[in-house]
Amino acid sequence: MELTKIEALLIKYDDGATNLEEEIVLKEYFAKGDVPEQWSAYGVMFAHMKKAKDLRLENSSKISSKIKNNRSKYALVGIAASLALALGVFFYEDDNHENLVSSTDYGTIEDPEEAYLKTKQTLQMISEVFNNGKEDLGYIKEFNNTKDKFINE
Repeated sequence: MELTKIEALLIKYDDGATNLEEEIVLKEYFAKGDVPEQWSAYGVMFAHMKKAKDLRLENSSKISSKIKNNRSKYALVGIAASLALALGVFFYEDDNHENLVSSTDYGTIEDPEEAYLKTKQTLQMISEVFNNGKEDLGYIKEFNNTKDKFINE
């Protein structure tokens, strides 16, 4: 009777339809060791699952203690780095403050003749750039003349 019940549970287990209680029954059955030859693979599988669970429980406590130790070390390093940064910003002195531009200096030129010459140079440069662009427009004008000849004919 028990073998038919175990066989039915194994079929459900293979289909993924067992619940937790049924899986516990299977684990207990295969933990006894009296397993028919046809189900020996299941016995090995359930034994391996039990070993893996026990091993995982042992290792998890070791790992969690290591993680806690590492967290405390990293927390102390982070606090020390933050403190060093804050102190560095607080006690920073700039010795080159004479070279800084004042907030009222907007790049204006006080001498009118110098301002005129700078403006003239700037406008000359802009004029050269525009004239170079205008030379390229000559090709477009020639293209339009040729196009108009074909359209008029």
